[in-house]
Amino acid sequence: MGPEKLRWGILGAASIARGQVAPAIRRSRNGVLEAVASRSGPLAEQFATEIGAVRHHANYEALLDDEAIDAIYVPLPNSLHRDWAIRALEAGKAVLCEKPLALSVTEAAEMFAAAERARRPLMEAFMYRFHPQTRRVLELLSQGAIGAPREVRVHLSVDILTGTDGSNVRFDPTLGGGSILDMGCYSVDIARMLAGREPRLVSGWARRHETYGVDVSAAAILEFDGLVGLVSCSFEANGNGTYSIIGTEGTIEVPRGILPGLGDRPAEGLIIRSDRHGNRVEESIAPADHYQLMVEAFAEAMLAGTSLPRSPEESLGTLRILEDWIRAATSTPGTSLR
Repeated sequence: MGPEKLRWGILGAASIARGQVAPAIRRSRNGVLEAVASRSGPLAEQFATEIGAVRHHANYEALLDDEAIDAIYVPLPNSLHRDWAIRALEAGKAVLCEKPLALSVTEAAEMFAAAERARRPLMEAFMYRFHPQTRRVLELLSQGAIGAPREVRVHLSVDILTGTDGSNVRFDPTLGGGSILDMGCYSVDIARMLAGREPRLVSGWARRHETYGVDVSAAAILEFDGLVGLVSCSFEANGNGTYSIIGTEGTIEVPRGILPGLGDRPAEGLIIRSDRHGNRVEESIAPADHYQLMVEAFAEAMLAGTSLPRSPEESLGTLRILEDWIRAATSTPGTSLR
């Protein structure tokens, strides 16, 4: 391994690490997967063998003490992001942390303060931002392809409620569970990105599960100056990830806006553009691994000593809206499921 390679460690054996980020690191042009850690020695060994890590550690602390690691990827439950990201930063590691970055703006601000003190980078892992499809949508908007945007609609849902026994961490309120934090973070982040500004008012609704005590479906209205955002998420529907922008001169629809390669569908992106007369143009975007593009962009910034491709302000802005959404939904709660 030469100095052009960033040496990665993964903190925990979460499914997204197994299925998405670990393979992305191994395929990346500027990174190498050095080590993984789990609280269970046998699980750590199995995880390392499965994903091709050089070695494994039987506890998280050992990974942070590993001098052959430059960067830590944190895919732990939401409630553990703050503490372990800060500990990794204090150990001299760069940190790529799963979304949502934290449970609150306060926690995220503490994480970024720790990164500044340690002089190490910290970035939230919103992979969709790195897909060529996303960049093409932003390009079309900047070119005025649909005139002035007036409405943004974003939805993400996967049915994980049907047949569940409640053991999924997403159903545990003490671990930061609930659809708003887990899936609504995508909806809000996309709406903010497309609007290009912060909302002045947030209204929200949520349906909470009587047994698990977390929101399983939720929706919010984000009122921007000159534009409205309609965002929603659910653990009990299966619409996957889609968004659209309605402008004064037409519309843009992105039916696979968050997970282009979900299930048996092709990994290519798709953008459907309509003009004011209803004429439609479909534009296919070549398949791309946005997880790989994300870890490569992170590694490139760290190795070159340049700014990260996602700023602290973006993460804090999204968390502010999530807090407002949860607060609004709590003050006007939906009907509990029986």
